[in-house]
Amino acid sequence: MILDRILVTGGTVSALLDDPRLAALVDSLTGRPTWLTLALGERGGDPRAALLGWAEQRNPAGARALDVSVIDAPAASRALAAHTALLAGEPVDRAVVVAGWQHGLCVANSVAQAAEIGGFAEEDLAPASAGRWYSMMEGAPVVITHPERIELGYGARINPRAVIHNEGAIRIGRGSLLGADAELNLYTATFTIGRFCHTSSYLAAIGSRHTVHYPSTFAVSRGPYAFLGEAADEVGDIVLGNDVWVGARVVLLPGVHVADGCVVGAGSVVTSSLTEPYGIYAGNPARLLRHRFAPHVVKWLLGIQWWNWPSRRLWESRGFFATDIADKTEDDLWKLIEP
Repeated sequence: MILDRILVTGGTVSALLDDPRLAALVDSLTGRPTWLTLALGERGGDPRAALLGWAEQRNPAGARALDVSVIDAPAASRALAAHTALLAGEPVDRAVVVAGWQHGLCVANSVAQAAEIGGFAEEDLAPASAGRWYSMMEGAPVVITHPERIELGYGARINPRAVIHNEGAIRIGRGSLLGADAELNLYTATFTIGRFCHTSSYLAAIGSRHTVHYPSTFAVSRGPYAFLGEAADEVGDIVLGNDVWVGARVVLLPGVHVADGCVVGAGSVVTSSLTEPYGIYAGNPARLLRHRFAPHVVKWLLGIQWWNWPSRRLWESRGFFATDIADKTEDDLWKLIEP
């Protein structure tokens, strides 16, 4: 997969040229042929010439291989299927952002992600039946307050019927899955899922607590009684590390961090950080039951950080990922990943 067909939406070309994500995208172009479609609310002047001239100043080699076309903003939704990446500028059409994921696009909602587009190249190593997409939103969410503040890595997926109330950023890492019927009620907290994680159905992540020190616990930030007080007296960012498996109906409370390799049992309530890498936790509150592996195996896994390997190496090591390593010595482990 390469990201060579990019849809850029926005109000005017002048506003888009001030968007740091578009600057990062253009700077990342390598000189391979790239097709960029501008879907603009206002098409005054010559937006194609304006963009190409600006790109030529920033990245002459990339601009020479850039083909730009212009369409009207209402046509953006219909154009998604012909593209591999989306950058939604101001004013953001949130429905188009969600539809971008539903079409399997890379939706560049951050500067860092936009900067990867030009040089992005991944082999199609999985069977064709697994699908060919960058990131995916299966079905339809119930509600997402700010989809433009969500970043999905390569191979990341959100399953159906998600309820996501977010004022802050959400990042779901490479290869990770947010299971069906998730409810992320985050307020201003951020929510981060590392690489190759799996959260099962009905995850609840709560970014803030209702105050218990005021006369009433009532805290609604909208509507006729919004004047009664602040929405929360504690807000905490939630972070899942890499290779974390969260069972069904787990509740994550504000500020918790879950270490790499952890398993969180179904129905658990995580009230404080789970700090032991490769720990198996369960209960209300969640507590450490045991570790997945012996200390030397845990240390070795944390050292190799396989979740950072390129896709080709993961594919070549697929036998390793189907091996029971619980009783392996360190020498045995190294042999399993030798070229």
